[in-house]
Amino acid sequence: MTKMRKKLYSTFGKKVILQVSPFVATSMLASSPTLATTFASSFGELTFTNFNRENAAFEAINDANASAETNADDSIVNFRNFSSTNAQPTPLEISNVAESLIFGEGSAYSASAETMPRFFANFDVSRNDTLSFDFTTIFDLEASVDKPGVETANAAVNIAFYLLDTTCISTKNRVDFLNSTQLEPLQISQNNILEYFTLSANIDALGRIDFFNNTKSKNIDISSEFSHSNVEEIGDLGRNRAISTSINKGSVKRFFDIDRNVTLLAFKNTKSNVKVPESGTSFDVKRVGRKG
Repeated sequence: MTKMRKKLYSTFGKKVILQVSPFVATSMLASSPTLATTFASSFGELTFTNFNRENAAFEAINDANASAETNADDSIVNFRNFSSTNAQPTPLEISNVAESLIFGEGSAYSASAETMPRFFANFDVSRNDTLSFDFTTIFDLEASVDKPGVETANAAVNIAFYLLDTTCISTKNRVDFLNSTQLEPLQISQNNILEYFTLSANIDALGRIDFFNNTKSKNIDISSEFSHSNVEEIGDLGRNRAISTSINKGSVKRFFDIDRNVTLLAFKNTKSNVKVPESGTSFDVKRVGRKG
C-alpha cells in the first residue's frame, strides 16, 4: 500500500501538490495482447471564487492511498494518484483538482487508488455584514472491462463543503477538522452548520451501479447544472464501458446579525477499483510511503 500526505499551513500563492508516482505491481513484466484489461478513473474538481472578503487563515491537506495485489504470473497493475490544492489571495480563490486512475491486465489481480484532499478558509465577519462566494464542482468517472462477469471495475467521487460557525471553537480545534476525511458529528454541533453542499457519484463498468446524489442548504443557489451518464459495449469483443459526468455552478450568501468567526470547510474523495478474481497461490506487491 502507498500512502502519502502533504500539508500546507496558512500559505498563499503556492500550490500544494501530491502525486503518487505510478508503479507496476506484477510477477512478470510482460503483457500479452490476448489478456483482458480493466480500467477505472475518478476525477474531481472544486473551486471557490468571488469572495466578498479576504480570509484570516487557510489550511490544506492532500492525502492519497493505493494498493495492488497480483495473483498470477501474467498480471500487471498500474495506478496514478494526483491532488493539487491552490490558494491565491486578492482576490481570494481556492481550488482543488484530484484524480485516481488504475489500469489492470491479466488473469488475477486487484487494485485500488484513492485521494482524500481537504482544506478550510477561516473568516471574521462583522455584525450586519455578509459572507458570499461562488463555487464550481466537476467530476468525471469512467470504468471499463474486457470480460463482463469476470472482471470488475468501478469509480466513485464525493465532494462536500460546509459553512460553519466556529466563533467558540479554538484555532487548534479548527485545524483538527482536517484530521478526518469527512465532517464528523462529534466535531461540531448541528446548530453550528450554517450551510452545506454535498455531491456523491458511483459507477461500475456494467452499469449495474449508476448512483448520483446531491444535497444543499437553503442559502445555496445553483445557477447551472449538467449531468450525463452512459453505458456502452465497445467493438465486437464485448468490452463494456460506463461513464458519468457532472458540472455544478452556484453561489453562497449568508447574513450575520452579530460578529462571527466562520469557517469554510471542504472535503473531496476520488476512488477507483479494478479486480479479477484470485486463482492459485496469492502474493502481494505493496509499497508504503509518506511525504509531509
